[in-house]
Amino acid sequence: MRARYDVNPGAMVDGIFFHRRLGRLAFILVAMLAGESVHAQVQATLSMSKKEYIAHEPVVATVTLTNNAGRDLLIHADERTTLNWLDFEIKNSRGTSLSPLAAMNFGPVRIPAGRSIAKSVDLTGAFRVTEPGRFRCKAVVRLPEGGGNFVTNTTYFSVTLGRQVYSQRVGDPGRGDVREYRLSIHKTPQKSSLYVHLVDIRTGRTMQAFRLGDVITSKAPKATVDRVNNLHVLFLAAPNIYAHGTVTPAGKHLGTKYYNPAAGRKPALATFQNGDVVISGGISYDPKAEQQNRARLRKLSERPRMTFR
Repeated sequence: MRARYDVNPGAMVDGIFFHRRLGRLAFILVAMLAGESVHAQVQATLSMSKKEYIAHEPVVATVTLTNNAGRDLLIHADERTTLNWLDFEIKNSRGTSLSPLAAMNFGPVRIPAGRSIAKSVDLTGAFRVTEPGRFRCKAVVRLPEGGGNFVTNTTYFSVTLGRQVYSQRVGDPGRGDVREYRLSIHKTPQKSSLYVHLVDIRTGRTMQAFRLGDVITSKAPKATVDRVNNLHVLFLAAPNIYAHGTVTPAGKHLGTKYYNPAAGRKPALATFQNGDVVISGGISYDPKAEQQNRARLRKLSERPRMTFR
């Protein structure tokens, strides 16, 4: 007598679906593990150019990516979602997330195996980090080909106004090109810095803000404009070393020159009848040349003494 086996068609169908689902899960798991493998072998860190900024000064964040995956990696925007491979999450002191003011587009980057790349981004053009306050920031990195998303470490920075010590408007109101120079001093426990702001009076927008240099606040900075509306600033940068910085109405820094006091005199801003501004009572000084001379003398002093027998 032959044995008889009853086959349940429904059970067969369920079994086929079960194996298919199991196959899909296995595929997804392998893909996830592959992504985790790349994720684990790419290290990302975030750093800021400094901890404290003056309002409207460029707030520069740098993301460093290290490739330990054992192969070259190409990181790029997701073609399906058009999402950038790099984004930033910034919160103010109240814990409120800042919405982007403008889109940030980053081109593809290739990281050779075993190497690192660094991407620096000025956040002032994309987020409202020009108002005084304390902020925390982290970067979001998206890896291609299912590599996943991950965030960097969190960094903190603050923005302050500084103490304004000078202002001067220049330009023709009839042409609508009136701008205002503003000098401010920003103090930290380590040093004080002198900043220049250039403001468009018509729009109220700060066009440029940058640091002129270290300043000793025991002597107030002096400033004036010349016949073409360039701003001239004279300030004490170090003991017995004066700095003369020049800025154009377009916000371009024409450079800084340094002076030592002349015998019985101190450097000062002098304006000629034609409107030109020059430095009087100062002797030109080159801090770079001075540093090189000191280094050369130090090397000479380190030579061994010669002995004669």
